Amino acid sequence: MTLKETLELLRQIALVDDRVVRLDDTEQAAQLTMWAAILRDVPLPFAGQAVGDHYATSAFPIMPKDIAERWRAESRRRLDRHVGTFEPCAYPHLDPDDIPGYRAALRAERDGVRRGADDPIELRALLAGSEPAAAGRPNEAYLQAREALRVARDTARTAPQESGATS
Repeated sequence: MTLKETLELLRQIALVDDRVVRLDDTEQAAQLTMWAAILRDVPLPFAGQAVGDHYATSAFPIMPKDIAERWRAESRRRLDRHVGTFEPCAYPHLDPDDIPGYRAALRAERDGVRRGADDPIELRALLAGSEPAAAGRPNEAYLQAREALRVARDTARTAPQESGATS
């Protein structure tokens, strides 16, 4: 969250619980800075939901760590649901041989899921609408190569073994 978003969150919390927000201007500035630093990775909508969840189960004033802990748990759940496959069609600008570019795009995708900017891609989403692969038939070149390999193996097996010992 940005400083402005943190200020908005604290304003909303003050409407519910006036114990949270400080009265002195200096303390308010310090509180805002501290909350913004602790909640820098937390999206504002999630923070608002976490405040509601907190007050639904607790009479104690909310602290930024309460929101941050809930976000860390949610981030872990999001990454656990994300299959982590990299869909090259989503990145047509990447050269398939550009390993550092591939790694950077993969990190950015995972970071987007972790931060809440992107939804996790779950296995069922990957499988949705996919048809099972039809049974294939080997072509003539494969059948000929397989037969040649079988003949070579049979010939090697039936050939007399030469002994390395001399009399």
